[in-house]
Amino acid sequence: MQQLNHTDGFRQLLVTVSVALLFTAGADSVGHLYTDPLINSPTTFQQRVAQMTSLEAETRRFERNMAIATAAAARLKRKPPTTTTTTTTANTAARDS
Repeated sequence: MQQLNHTDGFRQLLVTVSVALLFTAGADSVGHLYTDPLINSPTTFQQRVAQMTSLEAETRRFERNMAIATAAAARLKRKPPTTTTTTTTANTAARDS
């Protein structure tokens, strides 16, 4: 059996609490009561749920960073605004006379 360090144990606890809250909140709003799948479940199942949660968080971070990088690259790719020549008041006065 694989030993968990403190970080993994904390993640597992967070997953257990999150899933329990999710099922409890869903049960109250619909009127049905679902049992928590993590209660009395095998340790391997709980570890897999924790691993999936970790991978989901990693995917979200990756996608957020990719969106930021894509936006930055698009900003750099944009052409600078073209400068138009403006007439000064002296040029306007000389032209009008």
